[in-house]
Amino acid sequence: MGAIIDRDAFSASDYQRFGKRLRRGLDLLRERLETPGFGVGPPSIGAELEVYLVDAGGRVSPLNQALVERLQDPQLQLELNRFNIEYNLAPLPLSGRPLHALEDQLVQALARLEQAAAAHRGHVVPIGILPTLRRGDLGGHAMTDLPRYRALEQGIRRLRGEPFDVEIHGRERVRVASDHVVMEGANTSFQLHLRVPPARFADTYNAAQLATPLVLALAANSPLFLQRRLWDETRIALFKQAVECRPRGDERRHQPARVGFGQGWVREGAWELFAEAVALHPPLLPLCAEAPPEAPPPGGTAPGLAELRLHMGTIWPWNRAVYDPADGGHLRIEMRALPAGPTAVDMVANAALLLGLVAALRDDIAPCLSALPFRQAEHNFYRAAQSGLEARLLWPHPRHHRLEEVPVVALLERLWPQVRRGLRALGVGDADSGPYLEVLAERLNARTSGARWQCRTLAALEAGGASRWMACRRMLAAYRIAAMDGRPLARWPEEA
Repeated sequence: MGAIIDRDAFSASDYQRFGKRLRRGLDLLRERLETPGFGVGPPSIGAELEVYLVDAGGRVSPLNQALVERLQDPQLQLELNRFNIEYNLAPLPLSGRPLHALEDQLVQALARLEQAAAAHRGHVVPIGILPTLRRGDLGGHAMTDLPRYRALEQGIRRLRGEPFDVEIHGRERVRVASDHVVMEGANTSFQLHLRVPPARFADTYNAAQLATPLVLALAANSPLFLQRRLWDETRIALFKQAVECRPRGDERRHQPARVGFGQGWVREGAWELFAEAVALHPPLLPLCAEAPPEAPPPGGTAPGLAELRLHMGTIWPWNRAVYDPADGGHLRIEMRALPAGPTAVDMVANAALLLGLVAALRDDIAPCLSALPFRQAEHNFYRAAQSGLEARLLWPHPRHHRLEEVPVVALLERLWPQVRRGLRALGVGDADSGPYLEVLAERLNARTSGARWQCRTLAALEAGGASRWMACRRMLAAYRIAAMDGRPLARWPEEA
């Protein structure tokens, strides 16, 4: 979706031509993946951070265009809603001190954005869903005025044929409908990219699927939507429904969703996921590049595969395969499930946990896959999103070839020694990972997450007589101050 989309209307011939180029792109990708040495290189990570923009009272503020114009930073990108903005961090090798370097980038990015927002009497808030968001904030006026977002909305409408609606049942319940796709923009995330050689892609991707629910439970930071207490990580339910392309009725059950956990374990390699995306999902944005799929981008040597890359950007699995023609061409896994916030150090700690678990689990992945059916792994993901640190997950027994239901906290404690081992295997030294593992241990020992802190603070304010709306405002004010101070979440005060 980062491609340049300069129009929002397409003809039947556009879809036909785009489909041919998708199939050609798949053939070229298969050839490239079978080429000896393709995609081999030192492991690296990258990240994308999405944040909210708010005014002095904690209400959303449509400042993204003003900040982009003020900062003139190529790493900044306009998000779907005018009150969100995205910062693309520079890729980092996993040797040396990548985690500290990642934190430095986040701190600097947040400081620059906060300074730019202050010039407009605004602030930046890294949080999964803004607690003060209101229904009136989610009208057509909220959408950033770019052809690609208009085209995206029209493409989903074309497949869906009806208004967008969301209904989430959690501790409380919410139901809301919109004529626009802007509810998707209520979600902000911290997305992590891991470069993976083709030979290790299947094992690494499957390990990411296994590890994501565990990390999500500890990282949860989105318990509220429209002032209703829902899931610990409500983003998971909200995003899935906000861009639902399938029409209502029985047919929906037989069509794969564009937002989901996946269709099964990867057996051979990355090509399966690209081929699956083309086979199962009709194009939303049939924009063909001027150059053919086999043409490298300027200065490159690998095929651009522009249409295939654009198509993959309109399908949103929580762990997504990425082909990048840069650096001779390579593969990445984009891990999309983690929320934004609350602090730079907490986000990097979450990343360290995810990377460490993925690297540790992939080395002995076969017994896990044979013992854990994919649909049970998918169920783990939604359990973790809904219940957070109270979730109970199905996991292979450490000694017997069977499943057992384990509290996620106990499971994290069981796997804890493997996290450091996994990070070492990726090239991350103990001196780099140690402080972030301490941050995670404090959070785990305190049985807390961003979601739990928000809910406890909200409950304390309401017990003191505040209305739900005023409690959300005061809680957000305390959250923003603590987040900008930079203290890890486990050391935050418990009352606002």
